[in-house]
Amino acid sequence: YEMLRSLVGSEMCIRDSVKVKKMLAVFMSVLSLAVCILPFSGCGKTVGKVHNKGVKSGAVRDLTEGISKNESASKAPDDEFKAAVSSFAAELFKDNYSKGKTTLVSPLSVLTALALVQNGAQGDTLAQLEQALGGLDRDTLNAYMRAYCGFLTESDELKIANSVWTDSSAEAKRAFLQKAVDSYSAQLFSAPLSDPKTVESINSWVKKNTDGMIPKIIEKADRYAVMMLVNAIAFDAKWETPYKRSDIEKLEFTSYSGSKKKTDFMCSTENVYLKDGGTVGFMKPYKNGRFAFAALLPDENTGIDDYVASLSGDKLMKIFSSAKRGNEVNVKMPMFRAEYSAQLIDTLKKMGVKDAFDSKTADFSSLIENRDAYIATVVHKTFIEVDENGTRAAASTLVGADTMSLMEPYSVFLNRPFVYMIVDTETNLPLFIGVQTEI
Repeated sequence: YEMLRSLVGSEMCIRDSVKVKKMLAVFMSVLSLAVCILPFSGCGKTVGKVHNKGVKSGAVRDLTEGISKNESASKAPDDEFKAAVSSFAAELFKDNYSKGKTTLVSPLSVLTALALVQNGAQGDTLAQLEQALGGLDRDTLNAYMRAYCGFLTESDELKIANSVWTDSSAEAKRAFLQKAVDSYSAQLFSAPLSDPKTVESINSWVKKNTDGMIPKIIEKADRYAVMMLVNAIAFDAKWETPYKRSDIEKLEFTSYSGSKKKTDFMCSTENVYLKDGGTVGFMKPYKNGRFAFAALLPDENTGIDDYVASLSGDKLMKIFSSAKRGNEVNVKMPMFRAEYSAQLIDTLKKMGVKDAFDSKTADFSSLIENRDAYIATVVHKTFIEVDENGTRAAASTLVGADTMSLMEPYSVFLNRPFVYMIVDTETNLPLFIGVQTEI
């Protein structure tokens, strides 16, 4: 499976055989699962009124019309949910970070796809997924995700779309499909997954639902694939206060390797100051204040590797809860663009998900009729572009504040490797979290 060069993220599939079987998950945000069982997952409102938006092949059958969306449990984000998601985000980020490598993950996308997939799991496989996803039981997490994704997509800046693709030779379990529709607003399709025309349809769906930021999610589907899961997240927001040409300066950025490069820096005065031990940072709001960009710069004595390794869910929550608002912060931030893709199986194993990847121990008996399955590939792909106008990404969150202070202004100059996030300002949960080690 080819990894997306845009914003997405992970693959899941199940092979049409007991001995040779596998399951991939595609997350876009991009996170994408693709290969044997491919359900496109995600949460929030379905994009567009037409269920087959972006689907081209005439061989693709729309199953969504056959399953009516029922009112299911919904639970507004509270401290329990915030603690679980913060912990998941921190572990996903630091366990996936590789020394000195620019990294960008979307906890929201990965969480959404795995939350959907766990509805097909049982036994120890389910227990391990629940523990890795913050320790919440499956039904509780479904209720939280239904409310949270619906809440996030009330804003025009963020779109979340999900779909489940089942091979025409297989039959997904009705209860699983119902849950996918009820809790995750997933679109449902049946098609010959190994057919090049179906692959074209899947890529067309991805391109449409990521506003073209991810033009292709897969090159081909495994001939044993019986289901494919895809979650797509697209984020496009303008700064609350756009930069003027006079705010742009050519300054020097020192990369992880020590090399120096002149690049465009955006200079501004912000109003939210972040501090975490030997780290300083700021938050910059996007238009309407629903989301914000946050950045954290370790001091000269704290290496970026050590700082990433020190992150935890509690630490993330404390950084934002202790933010100093109403303080002037003189900021210099480089324009940057990043594309990232990674295989997440090793990361998820570090987080405690083990049985799901072993054909002898995986239990996805609630996923598809008369099939054994295990997760064989989890590919995560992301994209972000930050410039004077705003941020464009396939999944992100923002946080911001806007008050003045008579105190001596703080200063944050992002001229060396730094951690950044796109945050939802209502919950302070990171939708994207990355580290930029070079420009």
